[in-house]
Amino acid sequence: MTMVTYTSAWVPDNDPERSWDEAAESAAAWLLKQAHVLGGQPLLVTPTQQQWQSGPDVIRQFARTYEATTSRGHGAQFRQRPVLAYVPDYGDMDLAASYARNSALAVVESLTAPLIGWAMEVQAVDLTTGAVTADTRSPEQRQELERIHGYGNNGWTRGFGADRSAYILEGLLRQDDIDADIVVGHMVARGHDKRSVARLMKIIESVR
Repeated sequence: MTMVTYTSAWVPDNDPERSWDEAAESAAAWLLKQAHVLGGQPLLVTPTQQQWQSGPDVIRQFARTYEATTSRGHGAQFRQRPVLAYVPDYGDMDLAASYARNSALAVVESLTAPLIGWAMEVQAVDLTTGAVTADTRSPEQRQELERIHGYGNNGWTRGFGADRSAYILEGLLRQDDIDADIVVGHMVARGHDKRSVARLMKIIESVR
């Protein structure tokens, strides 16, 4: 299991009846409680600045009250602090985790960037149930995921590491209880950046 440096919670995008307002309010409430306990001024991370003006009410309020940033160049002063990540892509998750070190991270998932594997690996609290996210992976599967992580030390660029990862993935993804979302999310939890994850996703597509 990854040595996690932040407390985490998320709202999975698994219910079409759940509004974005409801999901954001749940994540923001949890994050502000953590900020009260841990200290530090919260930070909002979103894919673009558009969410600061047109997102759910609580996201707009967060952007007005606290610092907000994106992974596309609108920087915030770097210091460890509680982070609310709203519908992040994998680049946003990498940024949010770097700010949240030794603090807390709350995430509102969008299925455009599935995070179930991240939530399993960091043992994030599922805010829709109040329980830690169930880890359905077997010890053998976790071991194979760690091998892929190790082979990704160069970002899965072409060569030995990418080839070995493809070989492992071919067998791993034949199993009914693990899929690409779990694999990719695991690598996000292990700190791989957006470009590396994109290369891994291409490898996954090639072995399906």
